[in-house]
Amino acid sequence: MNRIVAITVLSALVATPVFACDKPSAPTSIPSGASASKEDMLAAKKAVDAYKVGVEEYMVCEKNTAKQDVAQKELMKVADRFNVEVRAFKAKG
Repeated sequence: MNRIVAITVLSALVATPVFACDKPSAPTSIPSGASASKEDMLAAKKAVDAYKVGVEEYMVCEKNTAKQDVAQKELMKVADRFNVEVRAFKAKG
């Protein structure tokens, strides 16, 4: 019994690096709010929201502060860019 527990624990420790933190990719494009349809903007919102969730999960997993900072800055750039386009979309009425 102790041997099985030891093997299970050892297997878990060895397998952990396989499940390394994967930094999510930022959305490839955000439509121009001045010309985009409502459907385009909603699709972009879903992509940005999914990216945000991915970055939040990455931040919990990643222990390297420098990598966390890079991911946070990239998320802010994407969010800022999206918000600019949302304001342009709303401005066109």
